[in-house]
Amino acid sequence: MYSEDRFTTMNRRDFLRLGGAGLAGATLLGTAGGRVLAQTESSLEAQFETAARKYKVPVELLLAMGYYNTLWEMPPPSASAYRKGDPEGRGDYGIMQLTQNPSRNTLGEAAKLTGLSEAQLKNDRSANIEGSAAFLSDLVGKTKPKSLEGWQEALTQYADTDLYASQVYGVLKGGASLTISTGERLKLSPQDVEVLQVYTAQSGATNYPRAVWYPAASCNYTNSNRAVSYNSYNSYNIDTIVIHVAEGPYSSTISWFENCAAQASAHYVVSSEGGMAQCVREEDIAWHAGWWYTNTHSIGIEHAGYINNPDSFTRSMYHASARLSAWFCKMYEIPIDRKHIIGHSQVPGCPGSGGGVNCHTDPGPYWNWDKYMLLIDYYWNRL
Repeated sequence: MYSEDRFTTMNRRDFLRLGGAGLAGATLLGTAGGRVLAQTESSLEAQFETAARKYKVPVELLLAMGYYNTLWEMPPPSASAYRKGDPEGRGDYGIMQLTQNPSRNTLGEAAKLTGLSEAQLKNDRSANIEGSAAFLSDLVGKTKPKSLEGWQEALTQYADTDLYASQVYGVLKGGASLTISTGERLKLSPQDVEVLQVYTAQSGATNYPRAVWYPAASCNYTNSNRAVSYNSYNSYNIDTIVIHVAEGPYSSTISWFENCAAQASAHYVVSSEGGMAQCVREEDIAWHAGWWYTNTHSIGIEHAGYINNPDSFTRSMYHASARLSAWFCKMYEIPIDRKHIIGHSQVPGCPGSGGGVNCHTDPGPYWNWDKYMLLIDYYWNRL
């Protein structure tokens, strides 16, 4: 079962305090300029149950989706609003990740089905859950599946990727429990379901042997011939690793890089369970940093989750990512220091605070740099 076996207790307490957990019925929406945004409403469990009854969707399925998407938190609309050329700008909104970008508009469909405004669907947790349930129910039609197994195809259509269905069914099979930022504790018991097997290219397509190959669309990166080892120097030698946080789940990030509307990509994506996808070959230039010089000399690693939620950063994620970074450091002779292993927030190009031309702040305040650097050093010494 997925649980709150997360990285630091202190960070979790701080997050609860910042989220206003002591306010009855207050739901964290995020932060803006240091202000905590909250709304007063019914419990999250009740909102899932109400939407499930109204649209005849299994409440267990909605719970699993919400957990996989955002760990049952309601991110602010700005977290992953559509921004062309931004690896985190997918146009996904809310706990249920309704989408609105140039290629998909499930949020608009949900608005039509429910009569709720797009602003409500983006900002209000209860509305977002209702919109998701309505859209999912509409996908399967009037005759609803008799078991959880029967919703897999609709779930694939919901997110436009079978990887999403596989990941959500993984949550269903394992169950989940977590105390969210409001102080409410939710539990999803393990369900008797089969997890959809997703077929990917052979591992030989990847540079890193522990990764699986999910290629980004060729319109989202530059086909190049960069140095692929430290002794094959050229003008685009690799000397930097950039750490990103996706502001969303693993499957959505990979799917976004497959979409030409993104005009962005990263070389690797790491899941909370330590799974890893390679989307761009290391010799090619991923469009991840928002600054061309950094793009040409770096490897970009996206991490599933949200910068304002410390629960995003699991032990498995830290270890998988650090092992990957150690491999880069060995392969390209990159020094293990904070000058060469940087956050997106440290990339040049922002006229104010943040990194790249869009002034990103990831990986954010809850990313444990000290721990991460020690883990890189640990794995480097074992390569």
